[in-house]
Amino acid sequence: MDGMVTRLVRAMAWLYAVTLVFLTLGSPSVRLGTEMPHDLEHLAAFGVSGLLFSIGYRSRRLLVLLAGVVFSAVLEALQIWAPGRHARWIDLAMNWAGFCIGVGVPFVLSRSVSHLAQRSRPVSESARGSPGSVR
Repeated sequence: MDGMVTRLVRAMAWLYAVTLVFLTLGSPSVRLGTEMPHDLEHLAAFGVSGLLFSIGYRSRRLLVLLAGVVFSAVLEALQIWAPGRHARWIDLAMNWAGFCIGVGVPFVLSRSVSHLAQRSRPVSESARGSPGSVR
């Protein structure tokens, strides 16, 4: 990926993380309401974060995954002291699941695309053997 695109995606990932902190720990009045079920909101919000960080830091997927799990846990724990907020195990589980899915999607897609590209390449003559030879 182009260096400029990588820097842009990294900036987006960090700005999105700051937004998650604000929405998670801020006043309930600033919480965005959607028509999605509450658990699905958590899954989607942290899935986008995992996706952005995974794309921005492709060579550090394991570190991104571990940092995202810790980030999610810290955010959920900090809600204990945030007025009007509640730390819940199901929210933490959905945050973790979303982040892990977000990190996994680009990895699976890139592996699938490279696997399909290898399968579609024609086999060279040297790999097939010369005509008339017995294998």
